[in-house]
Amino acid sequence: MRRRALRTGLAVAVLAGSALAPTAAFAAGSHSARTASSADPSTARCTVVKEDSLGAGTGIRMTMSPQGPSVTFFDEGDRSPITRLGTLDRSRPALPQSAGIEEEILSPYGSAPQLLTKTQGGAAQYDLVAFPRMPKGCSVDKALVIEQCTVVKRQDIGAGTEARMTTSPNGPSVEFYDWADSSRITRLGTLDRAHPKLPDSAGIYEEIEGPESWTPRLKSKTEGGSIGYVFFDFPKMPKGCPLH
Repeated sequence: MRRRALRTGLAVAVLAGSALAPTAAFAAGSHSARTASSADPSTARCTVVKEDSLGAGTGIRMTMSPQGPSVTFFDEGDRSPITRLGTLDRSRPALPQSAGIEEEILSPYGSAPQLLTKTQGGAAQYDLVAFPRMPKGCSVDKALVIEQCTVVKRQDIGAGTEARMTTSPNGPSVEFYDWADSSRITRLGTLDRAHPKLPDSAGIYEEIEGPESWTPRLKSKTEGGSIGYVFFDFPKMPKGCPLH
C-alpha cells in the first residue's frame, strides 16, 4: 500500500481527561506535557497523543491509552475542533459515509491499532497511520477488552428452556434458564470450549459446534422422536474484537 508523507507531531504523555475533552486540549497546546492530578496515575502515565495532517486542511489528534485508541479532528488553520466529525474510538471506529472522508480505526482492541484514512475521492490511495506507542510497562486493559467485546443472545430452544448464548474473546458459552421464571437450570451446567456438549443424561441435546471458530453455532434438540436438530448462531462480537 502506497503511503504519502504525513506530518507527525510529538507523542507525549497526557492526562486521561485531556483525551476526552479535545476542545480544552487544543486550547492548552497539544505539544506540551500535562501533569496528572485526580486521574488514575497509571492511566495518565500510559496515555500518549500525537498529531498528523490528513491534508485538505484537516488535522487529527490520535490518543492511545490502556482504554484503547481514539481520534478527534481539527482545522489546521485555527486549530478548532471539527465537531461534525465527532470522535472515533472502540464504540465508533469509523466515520459514516456522509462525512465526506473515509477514516477508520483498524484493530481498535489491539495493542497496535492503525488509522485507515482517505481524504480524496476517486482512485486516490488509502493511507495507514500508526497510533503512538504507550510507554514501556503499559498495555491495553485486557479485562476491559473482554467486557466491551462480550455479547449475549437469549434464545428460546423449546421445552420451556432459554439458552443464553454468550460470545467473548474467550470463545462461546451457553447457560440454560427456565423460560417462565428466568431461574437458572443449574443441573445443565455451562457449555463452553472445554465442555461443548451436554451429556446424554441431560434429557435434551445441546452442543456448541465450532467452539474455536469465529462462527460457532448451537446444535439443539429438545424433543424426542423424529424431530430434527435446530441450529442457532451465536451473537457476533463488535467489529475489531479479538478471538483468543
